[in-house]
Amino acid sequence: MIVDTHVHLMSPKFMAQPYWDEWVRLFGALSHRASDAVKKRLPEFWDETGDLLLRDMEEAGIDQSWISVLDFGLAKPIGEPRCTVMETNKIYAQIARDSGSRIIAFVGVDPRRKEAVEILETGVKEWGMRGLKLIPAAGFYPNDDSCYELYAKAEELAIPVLIHTGPEMTPLYSKYCYPGYLDEVANDFPNLTVVLAHAGFCWWEEAVNIAATKPNVYVDLAGWQPKTQRHPIEEFYVPLRRMIDAIGASRILFGSDWPALRLFRGGQGTWVKAFTDTHDALETSGISFTGEEIESILGGNAVRIMKGR
Repeated sequence: MIVDTHVHLMSPKFMAQPYWDEWVRLFGALSHRASDAVKKRLPEFWDETGDLLLRDMEEAGIDQSWISVLDFGLAKPIGEPRCTVMETNKIYAQIARDSGSRIIAFVGVDPRRKEAVEILETGVKEWGMRGLKLIPAAGFYPNDDSCYELYAKAEELAIPVLIHTGPEMTPLYSKYCYPGYLDEVANDFPNLTVVLAHAGFCWWEEAVNIAATKPNVYVDLAGWQPKTQRHPIEEFYVPLRRMIDAIGASRILFGSDWPALRLFRGGQGTWVKAFTDTHDALETSGISFTGEEIESILGGNAVRIMKGR
């Protein structure tokens, strides 16, 4: 079973215009395309119903996706979108219910909202959502007191927490996203499953070192797709091997950050094959992965996390 543990549904309803303005600028620079050309393709990333996601999952052979609400409303440079955070969470929950078991929804809420705990509890108990997503780059440290009520509620509800780690695009703040802040959280909530999204990107060694000392910490590999194309051995397979050697394959999760890299050189299918079709890439590298390790990362670990939840 293949489970994509890091997915978002994007739309002008869910994110305010300043988010899209910066998104166009950033992806234009990364893809060496004019901003106008990128802007014209934005509708290819928008999905308010989950239908586009399900089609891409089918093409890539992905069995299940975890969709997480992104709450940037209190990030002053971005502001509130057309849908309130409560409305967006409710939409995500309905999409998950309509999918059967193919989609699982995570509540997303800024801990600084006075109704944050209420939104989380409503999402889980009334709407069937099964995790919590936090975006510190919106303007808070993940070990702030404001987060602790949410962590306590998540621990009580026995749901995992997915927390962005690693640099973020303007106008968000990367300083809040250093993996080291999660050491305190994992220590204070030992029964809480904490997932360091993106494995911290360039701070992946710090993220893995935190996980190595805290058995309730996992990392996901969402957004690492470009590393498989530039210098796949040095930038992807060597770090992945080192991650496995440090914390075991059992605490590494497959994720894509869909749809952010949806059009990246073959999309979801290419990303899946970076794990399943490694023979040619690794033939002379001296690096290898067992079938059991790959199966754990691609879905086995995710299934275990959600078992009974």
